[in-house]
Amino acid sequence: MNNRIDLVAGQNCPLSTPSLHILVSHGTCPQGIELDVSAFLLNAQGKVSTDDDFIFFNQPAKVEQGILLEPEQSRFTLHLERTSSDVQKISLAMTIADGASKGQNFSQLNSVTVLVKDFLTGMEIACFTLDTAPNKETALILAECYRHQGNWKFRAIGQGFVGGLQPLAEHFGVDVNEAENSSSATTESPLPDVTAAKLNLSKVTLEKKGQSISLDKQAGELSEIMVNLNWNATPVKSVGFFRKAEIEGIDLDLACLWEFEQGEIGATQALGGHFGNFHAFPFIELDQDDRSGQSVVGETLRINGRYWQEFRRILIYTFIYEGIPNWSHVDAVITIKIKDQPDIEVRLDSYRNDQFLCAIAVLENINNQVKITKLVDYFSGHQEMDIAYGWGLNYVAGSK
Repeated sequence: MNNRIDLVAGQNCPLSTPSLHILVSHGTCPQGIELDVSAFLLNAQGKVSTDDDFIFFNQPAKVEQGILLEPEQSRFTLHLERTSSDVQKISLAMTIADGASKGQNFSQLNSVTVLVKDFLTGMEIACFTLDTAPNKETALILAECYRHQGNWKFRAIGQGFVGGLQPLAEHFGVDVNEAENSSSATTESPLPDVTAAKLNLSKVTLEKKGQSISLDKQAGELSEIMVNLNWNATPVKSVGFFRKAEIEGIDLDLACLWEFEQGEIGATQALGGHFGNFHAFPFIELDQDDRSGQSVVGETLRINGRYWQEFRRILIYTFIYEGIPNWSHVDAVITIKIKDQPDIEVRLDSYRNDQFLCAIAVLENINNQVKITKLVDYFSGHQEMDIAYGWGLNYVAGSK
């Protein structure tokens, strides 16, 4: 039985649970329109109490307030029981990046929908669909969660706002540094076809999930493939409204699953003491277990390239062994180094703070060459990742 409440602008409904997923979607989206969603944690005066109360693509989580944004999915996760009493309202918005300068506005989308779901069961609680055909603005205040007589309620709003993300943030009291006022700084230019030509760059960054690169060496020419994980257990410091809140330290581990052409499968990781062997099977070795995130060199997997023709694929992943999941603050990056080749960099630039494990990249043997593909997929544990990528290992609880 579907008890979902369908709302129109101005209507509200009670929230039956404090743990929610809120998804924002839209109708048609002409090519070139870049959409961003954001949230503002507001006090009784309708303003943010601190710039950290602005949740957006470069500051996607405030764990102590129970809010997480997944920008690529336009999805919020809310745990309202964690939200402090001085936050009276959480306002949800959508903006068009550089819409005014590009002549774009929300009328070109036709509609925007906000769907509220129970975090645990997935049951739909409320839905609000706004006809945006009349909206010539480049910002919309979509909806809000607000306190009422000791409980939380959801209200559909659908109010257009002139300007873009910066004027909207300033409207809610965010101190926006002019140099950081727009998502244009993150606008991605067309990616080069890095697999089509010989590479002479010192470093190549795989920007998008699913982007691949094939290196300019074959088995027999490879000596060593080094995969380094570096990260910081303390918040990344920056300026303006990009300041980070203090978090607890975490133990982030580098690991991999491997599969050989003859069908052998296994894992190399500190958990369980499976550090591997560079010179003997499985020809992969983990150099150390950095439990603090303070090591200058981080953690490194060494793959013996002389045996690359025997591998089928290697899945590089990292997981939080101890501490609260807080991927948005660890600033993790893997760098893949091969002699006489550009360094390949993959950053954990999207976040799932409700998951403990991240599959970062896969190395595949394609005609004895090394093909590297960015994944950045999050999972609750090893078994879930194994099933997703069809590995076939069985897992038991382990320690180190």
